[in-house]
Amino acid sequence: MKDSNSYKGQRALVVDDSQSMRTQLSMLLKDCKFTVVEAVNGIEALTLLRKEKFNVVFSDLVMPELDGFELCEEVRKLPNGGSVPMVVVSTYSDSHYITKALRLGADDFLVKPIAPDRLQRVLARVTLPILDEV
Repeated sequence: MKDSNSYKGQRALVVDDSQSMRTQLSMLLKDCKFTVVEAVNGIEALTLLRKEKFNVVFSDLVMPELDGFELCEEVRKLPNGGSVPMVVVSTYSDSHYITKALRLGADDFLVKPIAPDRLQRVLARVTLPILDEV
């Protein structure tokens, strides 16, 4: 995923109960120069979001304790929560899931497995890259 755009200095939160999915997405984001923090569920993510600033949040839909739909709702209630881009990541690609996630505050939706080019397009829509100096 080499590109003239870099997200160096920006922070991404990856929320997924699957270690392999967190690792895969984290590696893709690190390739884009993000600093990545991982959370295993929505409760842990909310705790992190209350203490730290993130430029983008990627959340699985199906998780124990607090799912991705609930996480979207809760993030939007936080101070500055409305300005944090939320991207839902799921194996469910049915329009019902996508529409529900968007209604609850998600800014975009990625289908698993995550294709690097699709991730780049989503990042371009929801975040601002830092352009390399010419």
